Amino acid sequence: MSIAKTTLVDTFTNYVKDFQTKINSINTQLKNGKATLTTAQQDEVTKLSTAAKSYATPQDSIANAQKTIGVAQTAITSILKLMPQMQQLAAQANNPTLGFSDSINLNFRFQQLVTEIGKLATKAGLNGTNLLSGTAGMNVIIGTDKTPASRSFINSVNIYGMMTTGLMSNIKLDTPENSQAAMNALNSALAQINNGQALLKMTSTRLTAQADKLTGQAKTAQDSVNAIQNIDPVKLKAQLAQLQSQQNVDYQLISQLDPNAYKALIVANAKANASI
Repeated sequence: MSIAKTTLVDTFTNYVKDFQTKINSINTQLKNGKATLTTAQQDEVTKLSTAAKSYATPQDSIANAQKTIGVAQTAITSILKLMPQMQQLAAQANNPTLGFSDSINLNFRFQQLVTEIGKLATKAGLNGTNLLSGTAGMNVIIGTDKTPASRSFINSVNIYGMMTTGLMSNIKLDTPENSQAAMNALNSALAQINNGQALLKMTSTRLTAQADKLTGQAKTAQDSVNAIQNIDPVKLKAQLAQLQSQQNVDYQLISQLDPNAYKALIVANAKANASI
């Protein structure tokens, strides 16, 4: 066989091998359902996947905060239903003509409500955090960069503190004077509780917006990963058909130029494919 013919056979053989490499790559992608990535693409997928996972921590923190706020709000709703009853009893006791036994009875009922509010406040905790008892409040992770901006603080509505050392501590209805003082204290406490309830609602709304933002960012990162990794089966199958057609043309040319080289190439490719 002439040198020119040998050169042609070698050239077409290299074409066949190159096509086979591409065919094998496409078949692997179709089998795995994922694209074959370059090093740069793999690095990008790793970075994006890490970013997508990083949003889980603030999302969990916000979800826990929302549950804690929910428990506090439920207790506040119950407490606010008791406050008018206390105001009514205080108004009744603020009567100079009221008899001693009536004062004792009103004060007894009043103190029962005070105790009930205290119980509601102390039982309004979740996972060790109580927004109605104590001044600790609650820290919430709302971002991923670990800066001060990635954290938020929820102020407590320290109703239990009002009961023990604050506005409603030691209030009683045993005299008209004390009843008037109790009415004043209840009015001030009610204003504080309503304000605290409103602030918790605003905080919950803000946290919901932040959670939605984080969900969107996580989805964007994951969508980018999918865009890099996922394949288009229809497009790949079309490419595969084109490569196989081009390879068949080169096979035919080799078989015409050198039948022995053609047979050897068929055997070599068959062995290579069997090992994949």
